[in-house]
Amino acid sequence: MMIFKYFLLSVFSFASCALSDTPKLEHENSTFEPFQRRGAFRTVEGNKIIRMVDASQLPFTIGEEFTNENQQFILVIKNVKKSSISATISTNDKNRNLRINQIILPDNSSDGPFSKTMKYKISKKGIYKIVVGKNLMAEGKLTGNFNLSVE
Repeated sequence: MMIFKYFLLSVFSFASCALSDTPKLEHENSTFEPFQRRGAFRTVEGNKIIRMVDASQLPFTIGEEFTNENQQFILVIKNVKKSSISATISTNDKNRNLRINQIILPDNSSDGPFSKTMKYKISKKGIYKIVVGKNLMAEGKLTGNFNLSVE
């Protein structure tokens, strides 16, 4: 009887895991319609949307949405050991005022601004942050869906 209980418990545990809506990263081969927000720890602090991932998950595509004109998206990538990071923003609206504003390095120094694409040589292992937001030198709306593909 005890073995039967353990068997049922393991079957129900497996079924609940298999049927759960566990977040996964959207990989490069998947489409971004509709835009997805799954697969990375997500927090919102004021106008900053922060997503955290591990570099072992590269390459991936993360979808996000700006709901007001003053938001920033910060992608925190932990345990970066590669020789370079590249990122590309894609949207359905070509007139969006959206760019990669900067990359923040492990020593908290930064580089940027960039355009909708960036390729950056990595000199130190550690945590890198990619900041996406409005280009203050251009016009156009910030709000709406976008994808950030990172390799």
